[in-house]
Amino acid sequence: MPQPSANRRKIPAEQTCEISRRPRRIPEKPARQPAADPPSPLPFAGATESSLQPVRPKPNPSRARRTPSYRQRPGYDQAIVTLTDAVTKQRRDYWLGEFDSRESRERYHRVIALWEAGDRRLPPPDADGNPGRTGANGHAVTVVEIIHEYWNWAQGYYRPKHCQALIGALALLRKFYGRTAAVEFGPKKLRLLREEMIRGNGADRRPWSRKYINAQIGRIKHLFKWAAAREMAPVSVYESLRTLEPLRRGKCQARETARVLPVPDEMLDAVRPHLTRPVRALVELQLLTGARPGELVELRACDIERKPEAAVWVYKPEHHKNSHLERERTIYFGPKSQEILKEFIVSRAEDAHLFSPKESIAEHRDRRRAARKTALKYGNRIGTNRREVPIREPGDRFTTGSYNHAVRTACARAYPPPAPLARPKGENRAEWVLRLRTGGLMEVLAEWRRTHRFHVHQLRHNCASRLRREYGLEAAQLALGHASALLTDAVYAERDLTRVTEIMRHIG
Repeated sequence: MPQPSANRRKIPAEQTCEISRRPRRIPEKPARQPAADPPSPLPFAGATESSLQPVRPKPNPSRARRTPSYRQRPGYDQAIVTLTDAVTKQRRDYWLGEFDSRESRERYHRVIALWEAGDRRLPPPDADGNPGRTGANGHAVTVVEIIHEYWNWAQGYYRPKHCQALIGALALLRKFYGRTAAVEFGPKKLRLLREEMIRGNGADRRPWSRKYINAQIGRIKHLFKWAAAREMAPVSVYESLRTLEPLRRGKCQARETARVLPVPDEMLDAVRPHLTRPVRALVELQLLTGARPGELVELRACDIERKPEAAVWVYKPEHHKNSHLERERTIYFGPKSQEILKEFIVSRAEDAHLFSPKESIAEHRDRRRAARKTALKYGNRIGTNRREVPIREPGDRFTTGSYNHAVRTACARAYPPPAPLARPKGENRAEWVLRLRTGGLMEVLAEWRRTHRFHVHQLRHNCASRLRREYGLEAAQLALGHASALLTDAVYAERDLTRVTEIMRHIG
């Protein structure tokens, strides 16, 4: 038996016990091994040497950059926050109201936003106003009451996509000014809300882009216009909010988004073999007609005008992007499009949707079954690992989201990431994500996906650019259904620079 350590404190005889007489083994600490450098990613097309370098995880922010906490004043039932001036280091307490009340928490968010917007300089004590003031009748309509009524109305009026965008704007407005009287909401408060959109909220919400911020501010203005029309707020509030000008490119700190470009032909050629038959048909129809994804996924045989004497089929969708403006949308199917559609028309009823997710999933399973390498007498039998009652059944038709998901999944199969970024066999998803985060490779993987994937709205740009190059701007405008050629020229149809390049080669 090993002897006790020589450095162990000796206990007098009168204080010893059975436990103290037992020798104790002190385990030796293993030598600290130096951390191995994370594997460097393999080069891939479109990447630069700097983008392939592993990014070290950033250290935790210092105490000086932490957000002051919301707390209760000792001995009082009032909430308080203490701010420090970034230049003078002066500290000041801001009383927020009754502790743990909604009003005090909303004012806490507003005071912190004022402090951040001013580069952490102390705002005036009354910069946020006096919360909880009432109108002349004893009760003023608050912003949260308007939000509640407006949301109930918007759900039955707007499309789901617009309602989804409304959630972000209304949630931010309620967080900062929910208990504020509507009559007190003005351009200054709206500007502070816009600064919060530019800054973001860390991991909870990334900073919004300039165009998206302008759209969200416009939705907030429309909320007060709607309230003024229903006498829930004075019209002067809406008129004052209109004085706030939108953000301009290069004149603000909001991030800019990249211009949407057509999908490269070589990427389309690589992705096509990985698409199922319904999804591939949707992609080809978009390239030929320039239709929006939402217009094609709803297509049925009974919706198409198929006159025997007509060389072109006509489709007029009942619901489209500009239907609320009473504009008619017409999509034309030429001979190539007709050949694609005939394969789906002959195999289903007239009132059934042509492109079904059920057929796409069945074809995908057939492909996996054909590529199976394990003999049928070994491993799982076909169909034994499926749920008898699935949580979610495939629908009768694609949605824009499910269609886009199918295309991006095909892009992932056509362009698998290189070895350091990919998930190897035997590594579960949690271990894979942890390895990428500790090695600083998450941004590298995100850049890989941005350069090797596309979304279905880009296919409309492919058709517009081809029509403009071969038949002129007016043909592209009519095919896309734009009311003005200015929109086609500015957003969709890319200019053909080959002719001007040829001219300058001769005269320049």
